[in-house]
Amino acid sequence: MLAVALLLPPLLLCGVLALGRYEERLLRGPVPRPHAPAGRHLRAVPDLPSPEPPAPPSEETPADHRTGAGRGRHAA
Repeated sequence: MLAVALLLPPLLLCGVLALGRYEERLLRGPVPRPHAPAGRHLRAVPDLPSPEPPAPPSEETPADHRTGAGRGRHAA
């Protein structure tokens, strides 16, 4: 009987404190993750380049000087 009288008040105090924290957590609502961004940011992902190198221009195609087709790289 003495053990119950000595242990019951601290156990009740711990229970009241635990319920108080539980109530505060419920009233606060959901907490966002700390590393999550505030808004939604969507980004387009470009297509990956093809693994095969581009074919060299064939010599059968005549060079068109008006459009620049058939020319190599130019100095800009």
